[in-house]
Amino acid sequence: MSAIVILLVILLLILAGTAWVFFQFTFSRKGMRMPGKPYAKEGEYDLRIWKNCMEQHLQDHNWYLEQSMDSLTVMSEDQLNLHGNYLHCEKPERIVLCVHGFRGDPSHDVAGVARYLHQHHCDLLFINQRASGQSEGNYITFGAKEKNDIKTWCRYLEAHNPKKLPVYLYGVSMGCTTILCASTLGITPLVHGLIADCGYSSIRSILEAQARGSFHLPPYPVLSLIELLCRWIAKFRFSDGDAQEAMKQNRIPVLFIHGNDDHFVRTENTLRNYEACAAEKELLLVDGATHANSYNVNEQLYQAYLNRFFQKWDNEEIR
Repeated sequence: MSAIVILLVILLLILAGTAWVFFQFTFSRKGMRMPGKPYAKEGEYDLRIWKNCMEQHLQDHNWYLEQSMDSLTVMSEDQLNLHGNYLHCEKPERIVLCVHGFRGDPSHDVAGVARYLHQHHCDLLFINQRASGQSEGNYITFGAKEKNDIKTWCRYLEAHNPKKLPVYLYGVSMGCTTILCASTLGITPLVHGLIADCGYSSIRSILEAQARGSFHLPPYPVLSLIELLCRWIAKFRFSDGDAQEAMKQNRIPVLFIHGNDDHFVRTENTLRNYEACAAEKELLLVDGATHANSYNVNEQLYQAYLNRFFQKWDNEEIR
């Protein structure tokens, strides 16, 4: 009997240790680097995810760094200072709030699309999500708390938009899921549309995929232990970041975008979100595009969908 008890204790310790490592790697701002993965510690980038369009990506990155922007700070609902940069254009027709992905940065994650938008009458607000860049916070919550930060930024735009320009939310990867989750938080009629590029359908779905892919672990019971850590330490639940459920209540038009060759956040995530969406919606699947790479793979197609989306919803009142 004592041998069985010892084995059970050892097993529990292994499971607890595994959950702790997973939690630190995934949610802590300090993070942990996993070799060969397309994400890293804050401030580091594995540029191999743009290997087929490196030159263009670096040009867009440098364009972003060369822009003169207004530095902004807002206070989150849980008293964190959140940082953003506002880029004005000549003769603006709309404002696009750009939201980067997991351990990301606007200069890498959204610069290509932003460059095009800026040239086509869009003021741009680039934000650092909590626990990223110059924004405060110790834990990344995969959209669970970030969705409330989007609401805060929307309220800022509402108070600093004297021309009453239509506002759009543009998110990539985790930023995509964040804006989808924010859609039910009373951000209409300010927001006229969501541009949702390669997001996951829920926190649980992406963590299950990462448990199998990056850690080679069965999701159960490790994810149950990880969610306990999220509740106790980072103060959120997996259900707080469920884009698929949010889409069932959403009333804001959505342009869904995903690469057909995305093996990091599988295309079926966007298909689930698209099918669940109760609002007006469009779907663009880009052949040959890997994760967060659809724009670089087919700029003309991406731009055509953006232009059509803006033309359709710029002057519509969203309720």
